[in-house]
Order: sequence, then C-alpha cells, then structure tokens
Amino acid sequence: MASNVIGRLARLSLSSVRTDRNVFRYSTTAVSETSLESSASEPVSVPPEDASVFGDVDSCTLLYQDALESWVETLKVKEIASKVGTTYLHPDVFGAFPRTDLLHWNCYWQKMYRRIDWGSAKCTFEMKGGGRKPWPQKGMGKARHGSIRSPLWHKGGKALGPRGPTSYYFMLPYTKRVHGLQAALSCKFAQNDLRIVDSLDSLPTDDPKFLEDLCEQRYWGPSVLFVHEDELAPRNLTMACDSVGHLNIMPVFGLNVYSMLKHETVVLSLKSCEMIQERIIYALRRSDAHLVDSKYKVRPIIERTEQPRPL
Repeated sequence: MASNVIGRLARLSLSSVRTDRNVFRYSTTAVSETSLESSASEPVSVPPEDASVFGDVDSCTLLYQDALESWVETLKVKEIASKVGTTYLHPDVFGAFPRTDLLHWNCYWQKMYRRIDWGSAKCTFEMKGGGRKPWPQKGMGKARHGSIRSPLWHKGGKALGPRGPTSYYFMLPYTKRVHGLQAALSCKFAQNDLRIVDSLDSLPTDDPKFLEDLCEQRYWGPSVLFVHEDELAPRNLTMACDSVGHLNIMPVFGLNVYSMLKHETVVLSLKSCEMIQERIIYALRRSDAHLVDSKYKVRPIIERTEQPRPL
C-alpha cells in the first residue's frame, strides 16, 4: 500500500515538473508582450505610426511555438519613447527554459580557467644548508637525524607543501557552453533586461553625461553591457563609456554568461542580435557536437593500429 502511494506521488511530481516547463516555455511570448506594453516602473511608450518590422518571421517560427517579438530602440534621444519598430526573435534562443545549473557551471568555469595558484613551498632538498649529518647515528643518546632541513626540524623543508604555479583550467563541454548562453539570453529577455537597438552608431555625442541620462531615463539599471557586431566599436560610444565604470562594451564574439549576469541590462545592436541567433541555432542543430570536445581530451601515448587479439 505504501509503495503504491509513493509511486503515485512520484508520478504526480514528475507530471507537475513537465507542466511547469511547458507553461514557462509557452508563456514566454506572453511575458515579453506584457513587458513591451507596460511595466510597473516604466511609463507606457507608444510606437510611432511609421514603425518598421525587422527580421523574417518565418525563420523564427517553429511548429510548436510562434516567434517572439521585441522592440527596436534608437540611441539618438534620451526619452523612453524611442521605438523605431519591432523585430522577431527565435524562441529556441530567447525563449528557452532557464537552466540555473548551466548558468552556475558556466560562471564556475569562467572563474576557474583564469585562476592560477602561485603558492609554493621548498622541500628538504631545496633548502639551503643541511648537507651533513648533525651528529653521529649512535652513542649520543639523541634521536637519529640525517639533516637539519628535515620537515621535523624548525626552519626545515615543507613536506607535501604547495608546488605552484598550479592551474585550475578545465574545459567545459561544448553543449553546456551553448545551452548556458541560451539560458542566459532567455532569462534576460524574460526579465525585460535585454534591449535591442537599431545601431550603436546612432549615439549622437560622446558626452558621458548624455549616455548616463539615457540609461537612467530608460530604466536600464546601474550597469549596462553594449554588444557590438564588430571588434571596433563606434567612436562616440567608446568615448562615452571610457570614463564610466558601469558601462562596458563587448564584441559579439566575446559574449559570455558571466558578463551577461554581471550587468543589469544587455543592449544588443540589431546586427549582433542576428549573428547571435545564427550561431546559437547552428550550434544547437549541428550533428558533430560530440567531436568538438575531442581536441581537449588527453590522447593515449600508444596508438594501437588494431585491437589486441585474445590469447
């Protein structure tokens, strides 16, 4: 009787988990539409009559889910009513289930691969002195010793001490890195912390005060990350962010989970958004993903030409 009750509870809990995932997956569009229409802290912004639509809806529509939509803003003015149109987003990139475990693994990996432990301690043979035996083996009534730099002695060598520099580098699997970017972008979009602008070149001046007022009036939060499609960012944006510590610029090929979670708002240019969608969809659908990690694995020293035969 007890086993039957436990089995029913387990099946109910699994079905509720599946239901929650489906509800989140299919309610992402509704959340994004609600956040676009109004917000508790932001005034309602009405798009202009000549607002244009960017992107192709057919390329972002799936059989089981419609394409997501987002506003496209401009940096020409400070006001929040700066919408120039809308764009379509792929639901597999910006509407995925938020995997917090993958976000943790990506942040942990990014912290560990650049960590170097420089701690080092000298052993007995690296210490200066202690070459001769301190006293004879027998006849002195003392314990036998062979060197005054033994780990048993004061100012002796360290036994099993740190032998730096030590690297904590490891390579996270390819699929975990891709799904981590997918989860981070989806979380930012669901929380209305992902903004898309027509171009980062549209900033009219290099005055840092103008950019700070723009971020404040649009409620972009205390820290903003601008993602540009090229490694050479526009001059006005670079000069404006140079003296402001909480406004940073990053090329699209350097986008990572740790930087996105570190900043409150992520601002993508329209072209960089298309590049991100193209690369992540390719990575999700490629058939040779298991071969990407093969170059990071340790290969055997002896490469057998054929399998060993049984005796």
